[in-house]
Amino acid sequence: MAYRFRTGDQALVREINLSIILNTLREAAPLSRAQLAARTGLNKTTVSSLVRELIDRQFVREIGYGRSGGGRPAMMLELNPQAGYIIGVEIGVDFILVILTDFTAHVLWRWQEEINPDQPPETILDRAINATHTAIDHYETHVSPDGDSPLLGIGVGIPGLIDTDSGMVIFAPNLGWRDVPAREKFTATFDVPIFVDNDANASAMGEHYFGAARQVNDFVYLAAGVGLGGGIVLNGQLYRGISGYAGEIGHMTIIPDGELCKCGNRGCWETLVSQTAVIRRVRRAIESGKHSLVSQLVNDDLRRISISLIAQAAKASDEVARQALEETGEYLGIGIANLINSFDPELVVFGGVLSFASEFLLPAIEATIKQRARVRPQDLPQVKVSAHGFDACVMGCVALVLYDILREPRQAS
Repeated sequence: MAYRFRTGDQALVREINLSIILNTLREAAPLSRAQLAARTGLNKTTVSSLVRELIDRQFVREIGYGRSGGGRPAMMLELNPQAGYIIGVEIGVDFILVILTDFTAHVLWRWQEEINPDQPPETILDRAINATHTAIDHYETHVSPDGDSPLLGIGVGIPGLIDTDSGMVIFAPNLGWRDVPAREKFTATFDVPIFVDNDANASAMGEHYFGAARQVNDFVYLAAGVGLGGGIVLNGQLYRGISGYAGEIGHMTIIPDGELCKCGNRGCWETLVSQTAVIRRVRRAIESGKHSLVSQLVNDDLRRISISLIAQAAKASDEVARQALEETGEYLGIGIANLINSFDPELVVFGGVLSFASEFLLPAIEATIKQRARVRPQDLPQVKVSAHGFDACVMGCVALVLYDILREPRQAS
Protein backbone atom coordinates (compact mmCIF):
# COMPACT_ATOMS: atom_id res chain seq x y z
CA MET A 1 0.00 0.00 0.00
CA ALA A 2 1.35 3.45 -0.88
CA TYR A 3 2.44 5.60 2.06
CA ARG A 4 0.18 8.59 2.66
CA PHE A 5 2.16 11.66 3.62
CA ARG A 6 0.79 13.97 6.24
CA THR A 7 0.00 17.35 4.77
CA GLY A 8 -0.26 20.62 6.63
CA ASP A 9 -2.19 23.80 6.09
CA GLN A 10 -1.25 27.24 7.39
CA ALA A 11 -2.98 26.56 10.73
CA LEU A 12 -0.79 23.51 11.32
CA VAL A 13 2.37 25.40 10.38
CA ARG A 14 1.43 28.19 12.78
CA GLU A 15 0.74 25.68 15.58
CA ILE A 16 4.19 24.17 15.01
CA ASN A 17 5.81 27.60 15.09
CA LEU A 18 3.95 28.55 18.28
CA SER A 19 5.29 25.34 19.82
CA ILE A 20 8.83 26.21 18.73
CA ILE A 21 8.60 29.64 20.39
CA LEU A 22 7.23 28.22 23.64
CA ASN A 23 9.84 25.47 23.85
CA THR A 24 12.65 27.90 23.07
CA LEU A 25 11.49 30.14 25.90
CA ARG A 26 11.18 27.13 28.19
CA GLU A 27 14.79 26.23 27.55
CA ALA A 28 16.46 29.63 27.37
CA ALA A 29 14.28 32.49 28.69
CA PRO A 30 14.53 35.39 29.08
CA LEU A 31 14.87 36.17 25.38
CA SER A 32 13.98 39.09 23.17
CA ARG A 33 12.03 38.78 19.93
CA ALA A 34 15.26 39.26 17.99
CA GLN A 35 16.94 36.49 19.98
CA LEU A 36 13.99 34.19 19.34
CA ALA A 37 14.30 34.85 15.63
CA ALA A 38 18.02 34.10 15.71
CA ARG A 39 17.59 30.89 17.71
CA THR A 40 14.62 29.50 15.78
CA GLY A 41 15.43 30.62 12.24
CA LEU A 42 12.00 32.22 11.91
CA ASN A 43 11.89 35.73 10.48
CA LYS A 44 11.33 38.64 12.84
CA THR A 45 7.88 39.49 11.49
CA THR A 46 6.69 35.92 12.06
CA VAL A 47 8.19 35.85 15.56
CA SER A 48 6.45 39.13 16.48
CA SER A 49 3.11 37.75 15.29
CA LEU A 50 3.58 34.48 17.18
CA VAL A 51 4.63 36.24 20.37
CA ARG A 52 1.63 38.55 20.18
CA GLU A 53 -0.69 35.55 19.97
CA LEU A 54 1.05 33.78 22.86
CA ILE A 55 0.80 36.91 25.02
CA ASP A 56 -2.91 37.16 24.17
CA ARG A 57 -3.31 33.53 25.23
CA GLN A 58 -1.38 34.38 28.43
CA PHE A 59 1.30 31.74 27.85
CA VAL A 60 4.06 34.37 27.47
CA ARG A 61 4.68 37.67 29.23
CA GLU A 62 6.96 40.67 28.79
CA ILE A 63 9.24 41.31 31.77
CA GLY A 64 10.95 44.59 30.91
CA TYR A 65 13.85 45.81 28.86
CA GLY A 66 17.24 44.14 28.78
CA ARG A 67 20.31 43.82 26.62
CA SER A 68 19.96 41.34 23.75
CA GLY A 69 23.40 41.39 22.22
CA GLY A 70 24.22 45.06 21.90
CA GLY A 71 22.39 48.07 20.60
CA ARG A 72 19.17 49.42 22.05
CA PRO A 73 17.58 47.60 24.99
CA ALA A 74 14.97 45.06 23.88
CA MET A 75 11.80 43.87 25.56
CA MET A 76 12.51 40.47 27.15
CA LEU A 77 10.09 37.55 27.20
CA GLU A 78 9.50 34.48 29.33
CA LEU A 79 6.81 31.91 29.98
CA ASN A 80 4.03 33.34 32.11
CA PRO A 81 3.93 31.55 35.50
CA GLN A 82 0.30 32.65 35.92
CA ALA A 83 -0.85 31.05 32.66
CA GLY A 84 -2.39 28.28 34.75
CA TYR A 85 -1.52 25.64 37.28
CA ILE A 86 -0.65 21.96 36.99
CA ILE A 87 -0.97 19.04 39.38
CA GLY A 88 1.40 16.06 39.47
CA VAL A 89 0.38 12.86 41.25
CA GLU A 90 2.59 9.86 42.03
CA ILE A 91 1.05 6.65 43.31
CA GLY A 92 3.96 4.70 44.76
CA VAL A 93 4.04 1.28 46.33
CA ASP A 94 3.41 2.63 49.83
CA PHE A 95 2.72 6.36 49.38
CA ILE A 96 0.86 9.02 47.43
CA LEU A 97 2.72 12.23 46.54
CA VAL A 98 0.99 15.27 45.04
CA ILE A 99 2.47 18.61 43.97
CA LEU A 100 0.91 21.79 42.67
CA THR A 101 2.96 23.99 40.32
CA ASP A 102 2.57 27.10 38.24
CA PHE A 103 3.10 27.09 34.46
CA THR A 104 6.89 27.24 34.88
CA ALA A 105 6.89 24.15 37.16
CA HIS A 106 7.64 26.13 40.31
CA VAL A 107 6.28 24.02 43.17
CA LEU A 108 3.60 25.91 45.14
CA TRP A 109 2.35 23.11 47.39
CA ARG A 110 3.31 19.54 48.25
CA TRP A 111 1.46 16.70 49.95
CA GLN A 112 2.54 13.17 50.87
CA GLU A 113 0.71 10.39 52.69
CA GLU A 114 1.38 6.73 53.37
CA ILE A 115 -0.84 4.03 51.90
CA ASN A 116 -1.24 0.32 52.42
CA PRO A 117 -0.49 -1.41 49.09
CA ASP A 118 -2.78 -4.27 50.13
CA GLN A 119 -5.79 -1.95 49.84
CA PRO A 120 -7.92 -2.31 46.67
CA PRO A 121 -6.88 -0.13 43.72
CA GLU A 122 -10.17 1.77 43.90
CA THR A 123 -9.44 2.80 47.49
CA ILE A 124 -5.93 4.00 46.66
CA LEU A 125 -7.16 5.91 43.59
CA ASP A 126 -9.90 7.54 45.68
CA ARG A 127 -7.25 8.73 48.14
CA ALA A 128 -5.16 10.13 45.26
CA ILE A 129 -8.24 11.94 43.93
CA ASN A 130 -9.00 13.35 47.38
CA ALA A 131 -5.42 14.64 47.63
CA THR A 132 -5.85 16.24 44.21
CA HIS A 133 -9.00 18.00 45.44
CA THR A 134 -6.95 19.29 48.37
CA ALA A 135 -4.37 20.70 45.93
CA ILE A 136 -7.11 22.50 43.98
CA ASP A 137 -8.63 23.88 47.19
CA HIS A 138 -5.21 25.17 48.26
CA TYR A 139 -4.70 26.93 44.94
CA GLU A 140 -8.14 28.52 44.88
CA THR A 141 -7.92 29.58 48.53
CA HIS A 142 -4.31 30.62 49.02
CA VAL A 143 -2.68 31.16 45.61
CA SER A 144 -5.32 32.56 43.28
CA PRO A 145 -8.52 33.43 45.15
CA ASP A 146 -9.77 35.46 42.16
CA GLY A 147 -9.74 32.30 40.01
CA ASP A 148 -7.90 33.94 37.10
CA SER A 149 -5.60 30.96 36.44
CA PRO A 150 -7.14 27.70 35.21
CA LEU A 151 -6.14 24.14 36.05
CA LEU A 152 -4.34 23.10 32.85
CA GLY A 153 -4.07 19.37 33.50
CA ILE A 154 -3.18 16.53 35.85
CA GLY A 155 -0.34 14.07 35.35
CA VAL A 156 -0.34 10.73 37.17
CA GLY A 157 2.64 8.38 37.52
CA ILE A 158 2.22 4.72 38.50
CA PRO A 159 4.88 1.96 38.64
CA GLY A 160 3.79 -0.56 36.03
CA LEU A 161 2.75 -1.23 32.45
CA ILE A 162 0.47 1.60 31.35
CA ASP A 163 -1.64 1.90 28.22
CA THR A 164 -1.12 5.64 27.81
CA ASP A 165 -3.90 5.96 25.22
CA SER A 166 -6.57 4.74 27.64
CA GLY A 167 -4.81 5.41 30.94
CA MET A 168 -5.29 1.77 31.92
CA VAL A 169 -2.83 0.16 34.31
CA ILE A 170 -2.23 -3.16 32.55
CA PHE A 171 0.01 -4.67 35.22
CA ALA A 172 1.73 -3.15 38.25
CA PRO A 173 3.45 -6.08 40.00
CA ASN A 174 4.67 -4.15 43.03
CA LEU A 175 1.15 -2.83 43.63
CA GLY A 176 -0.60 -6.05 42.66
CA TRP A 177 -2.78 -4.20 40.09
CA ARG A 178 -4.12 -5.62 36.84
CA ASP A 179 -6.36 -3.85 34.35
CA VAL A 180 -7.12 -0.85 36.57
CA PRO A 181 -8.78 2.11 34.74
CA ALA A 182 -6.79 4.86 36.46
CA ARG A 183 -7.50 7.69 34.03
CA GLU A 184 -11.18 6.82 33.91
CA LYS A 185 -11.34 7.36 37.68
CA PHE A 186 -9.73 10.79 37.38
CA THR A 187 -11.73 11.94 34.34
CA ALA A 188 -14.96 11.06 36.13
CA THR A 189 -14.02 13.73 38.69
CA PHE A 190 -11.91 16.37 36.90
CA ASP A 191 -12.85 18.05 33.63
CA VAL A 192 -9.28 18.71 32.50
CA PRO A 193 -6.73 16.75 30.45
CA ILE A 194 -5.49 13.73 32.43
CA PHE A 195 -2.21 11.96 31.56
CA VAL A 196 -1.37 8.60 33.12
CA ASP A 197 2.08 7.13 32.52
CA ASN A 198 4.67 4.79 33.95
CA ASP A 199 6.50 6.43 36.85
CA ALA A 200 9.96 6.05 35.28
CA ASN A 201 8.78 7.45 31.94
CA ALA A 202 7.35 10.45 33.75
CA SER A 203 10.58 10.87 35.71
CA ALA A 204 12.59 10.82 32.49
CA MET A 205 10.44 13.64 31.10
CA GLY A 206 10.91 15.61 34.30
CA GLU A 207 14.69 15.29 34.08
CA HIS A 208 14.55 16.25 30.40
CA TYR A 209 12.42 19.34 31.00
CA PHE A 210 13.83 20.67 34.26
CA GLY A 211 16.48 18.32 35.62
CA ALA A 212 19.78 16.58 34.98
CA ALA A 213 19.01 15.91 31.30
CA ARG A 214 18.04 19.41 30.16
CA GLN A 215 19.05 19.91 26.52
CA VAL A 216 20.14 16.25 26.30
CA ASN A 217 18.22 14.42 23.58
CA ASP A 218 19.47 10.85 24.07
CA PHE A 219 19.56 9.47 27.59
CA VAL A 220 18.35 6.70 29.86
CA TYR A 221 16.70 7.30 33.22
CA LEU A 222 16.83 4.65 35.96
CA ALA A 223 14.57 4.66 39.02
CA ALA A 224 15.84 2.23 41.65
CA GLY A 225 13.52 1.83 44.61
CA VAL A 226 11.08 -0.90 45.57
CA GLY A 227 11.44 -1.95 41.94
CA LEU A 228 13.60 -0.81 39.03
CA GLY A 229 12.06 1.20 36.24
CA GLY A 230 13.50 2.96 33.24
CA GLY A 231 12.66 5.71 30.81
CA ILE A 232 14.41 5.88 27.45
CA VAL A 233 14.57 9.21 25.61
CA LEU A 234 15.79 9.15 22.00
CA ASN A 235 15.93 12.24 19.80
CA GLY A 236 14.22 14.20 22.54
CA GLN A 237 11.19 11.88 22.66
CA LEU A 238 10.21 9.10 25.03
CA TYR A 239 10.79 5.78 23.32
CA ARG A 240 7.69 3.66 23.94
CA GLY A 241 8.08 0.77 21.49
CA ILE A 242 5.41 -0.77 19.29
CA SER A 243 3.08 -1.67 22.19
CA GLY A 244 3.90 1.30 24.37
CA TYR A 245 5.64 -0.67 27.11
CA ALA A 246 9.31 0.04 26.37
CA GLY A 247 11.46 0.86 29.38
CA GLU A 248 10.66 -2.19 31.54
CA ILE A 249 14.40 -2.64 31.91
CA GLY A 250 14.13 -3.89 35.47
CA HIS A 251 12.84 -7.17 34.07
CA MET A 252 15.83 -7.92 31.89
CA THR A 253 17.06 -11.36 32.93
CA ILE A 254 20.55 -11.16 34.45
CA ILE A 255 20.71 -14.49 36.34
CA PRO A 256 18.38 -17.13 34.81
CA ASP A 257 17.99 -19.12 38.04
CA GLY A 258 18.16 -16.13 40.39
CA GLU A 259 15.73 -14.69 42.92
CA LEU A 260 12.01 -14.86 42.13
CA CYS A 261 10.71 -11.50 40.92
CA LYS A 262 7.21 -10.19 41.59
CA CYS A 263 6.62 -10.26 37.83
CA GLY A 264 6.84 -14.07 37.97
CA ASN A 265 10.27 -14.48 36.35
CA ARG A 266 13.56 -15.30 38.04
CA GLY A 267 16.79 -13.35 37.99
CA CYS A 268 15.36 -10.03 36.80
CA TRP A 269 17.75 -7.09 37.07
CA GLU A 270 15.30 -5.62 39.60
CA THR A 271 15.91 -8.51 42.03
CA LEU A 272 19.60 -7.59 42.15
CA VAL A 273 19.52 -3.80 42.44
CA SER A 274 16.29 -2.72 44.15
CA GLN A 275 16.19 -1.45 47.73
CA THR A 276 14.87 -4.89 48.69
CA ALA A 277 18.02 -6.46 47.22
CA VAL A 278 20.31 -4.10 49.16
CA ILE A 279 18.46 -4.71 52.42
CA ARG A 280 18.53 -8.47 51.78
CA ARG A 281 22.33 -8.39 51.37
CA VAL A 282 22.77 -6.53 54.66
CA ARG A 283 20.37 -8.82 56.54
CA ARG A 284 22.05 -11.98 55.26
CA ALA A 285 25.47 -10.66 56.26
CA ILE A 286 24.26 -9.84 59.77
CA GLU A 287 22.43 -13.16 60.10
CA SER A 288 25.64 -14.94 59.08
CA GLY A 289 27.36 -13.42 62.11
CA LYS A 290 29.05 -10.34 60.66
CA HIS A 291 29.15 -7.28 62.90
CA SER A 292 27.47 -4.16 61.53
CA LEU A 293 26.51 -0.74 62.78
CA VAL A 294 23.17 -1.33 61.05
CA SER A 295 22.22 -3.77 63.83
CA GLN A 296 22.69 -1.06 66.42
CA LEU A 297 20.76 1.51 64.40
CA VAL A 298 17.71 -0.80 64.31
CA ASN A 299 18.16 -2.20 67.84
CA ASP A 300 18.65 -5.67 66.35
CA ASP A 301 15.21 -5.55 64.69
CA LEU A 302 16.32 -6.35 61.14
CA ARG A 303 12.83 -5.66 59.81
CA ARG A 304 13.53 -1.94 60.33
CA ILE A 305 16.53 -1.80 57.98
CA SER A 306 16.19 0.91 55.34
CA ILE A 307 18.34 2.42 52.61
CA SER A 308 18.82 5.61 54.63
CA LEU A 309 20.17 3.62 57.59
CA ILE A 310 22.44 1.56 55.33
CA ALA A 311 23.79 4.80 53.81
CA GLN A 312 24.29 6.20 57.32
CA ALA A 313 26.28 3.12 58.31
CA ALA A 314 28.31 3.27 55.09
CA LYS A 315 29.26 6.87 55.87
CA ALA A 316 30.55 5.60 59.20
CA SER A 317 32.77 3.11 57.29
CA ASP A 318 30.60 0.09 58.13
CA GLU A 319 32.02 -2.78 56.06
CA VAL A 320 28.74 -4.73 55.74
CA ALA A 321 26.87 -1.66 54.44
CA ARG A 322 29.66 -0.71 52.06
CA GLN A 323 29.99 -4.23 50.65
CA ALA A 324 26.24 -4.47 50.09
CA LEU A 325 26.21 -1.16 48.24
CA GLU A 326 29.33 -2.03 46.24
CA GLU A 327 27.82 -5.34 45.07
CA THR A 328 24.61 -3.53 44.16
CA GLY A 329 26.63 -0.93 42.24
CA GLU A 330 28.35 -3.69 40.28
CA TYR A 331 25.02 -5.19 39.21
CA LEU A 332 23.71 -1.74 38.34
CA GLY A 333 26.83 -1.24 36.21
CA ILE A 334 26.26 -4.55 34.39
CA GLY A 335 22.74 -3.56 33.40
CA ILE A 336 23.70 -0.01 32.50
CA ALA A 337 26.52 -1.34 30.30
CA ASN A 338 23.92 -3.45 28.48
CA LEU A 339 21.82 -0.32 27.93
CA ILE A 340 24.85 1.63 26.69
CA ASN A 341 25.66 -1.17 24.25
CA SER A 342 22.04 -1.13 23.05
CA PHE A 343 21.23 2.60 22.85
CA ASP A 344 24.56 4.49 22.96
CA PRO A 345 23.06 7.32 25.10
CA GLU A 346 24.74 10.61 25.86
CA LEU A 347 23.76 10.41 29.53
CA VAL A 348 22.46 8.02 32.18
CA VAL A 349 20.39 9.58 34.98
CA PHE A 350 20.18 7.60 38.22
CA GLY A 351 17.18 8.24 40.47
CA GLY A 352 14.91 6.59 42.99
CA VAL A 353 15.54 5.84 46.67
CA LEU A 354 18.92 4.21 45.96
CA SER A 355 20.23 7.46 44.53
CA PHE A 356 20.46 8.74 48.12
CA ALA A 357 23.36 6.28 48.52
CA SER A 358 24.92 7.35 45.21
CA GLU A 359 28.32 8.26 46.72
CA PHE A 360 28.82 4.55 47.49
CA LEU A 361 27.12 3.16 44.38
CA LEU A 362 28.59 5.35 41.64
CA PRO A 363 32.24 4.22 41.92
CA ALA A 364 31.24 0.56 41.39
CA ILE A 365 28.76 1.54 38.66
CA GLU A 366 31.35 3.53 36.74
CA ALA A 367 34.10 0.91 37.13
CA THR A 368 31.78 -1.83 35.84
CA ILE A 369 30.62 0.29 32.91
CA LYS A 370 34.22 0.94 31.89
CA GLN A 371 34.88 -2.79 31.99
CA ARG A 372 31.77 -3.97 30.15
CA ALA A 373 30.47 -1.25 27.82
CA ARG A 374 31.72 -1.72 24.27
CA VAL A 375 32.48 1.91 23.49
CA ARG A 376 35.70 3.90 23.59
CA PRO A 377 36.50 5.29 27.05
CA GLN A 378 36.15 8.85 25.81
CA ASP A 379 32.66 8.03 24.48
CA LEU A 380 31.28 6.60 27.71
CA PRO A 381 28.18 8.48 28.86
CA GLN A 382 28.23 10.36 32.12
CA VAL A 383 26.17 8.92 34.97
CA LYS A 384 24.37 11.70 36.85
CA VAL A 385 22.17 11.57 39.93
CA SER A 386 18.59 12.79 39.44
CA ALA A 387 18.17 16.52 40.02
CA HIS A 388 14.83 16.05 41.76
CA GLY A 389 15.48 13.06 44.00
CA PHE A 390 12.28 11.77 45.56
CA ASP A 391 10.21 14.27 43.54
CA ALA A 392 11.45 13.09 40.14
CA CYS A 393 8.20 11.34 39.23
CA VAL A 394 5.79 14.11 40.27
CA MET A 395 7.92 16.69 38.47
CA GLY A 396 7.73 14.38 35.47
CA CYS A 397 3.96 14.25 35.78
CA VAL A 398 3.96 18.05 35.52
CA ALA A 399 6.19 17.71 32.45
CA LEU A 400 3.64 15.37 30.82
CA VAL A 401 1.03 18.13 31.01
CA LEU A 402 3.48 20.82 29.86
CA TYR A 403 4.62 18.70 26.94
CA ASP A 404 1.06 18.46 25.66
CA ILE A 405 0.45 22.20 26.05
CA LEU A 406 3.73 23.25 24.45
CA ARG A 407 3.14 20.83 21.58
CA GLU A 408 -0.32 22.21 20.74
CA PRO A 409 -0.81 25.52 22.54
CA ARG A 410 -3.95 26.44 20.62
CA GLN A 411 -5.64 23.23 21.71
CA ALA A 412 -4.67 23.83 25.32
CA SER A 413 -6.12 27.31 25.44
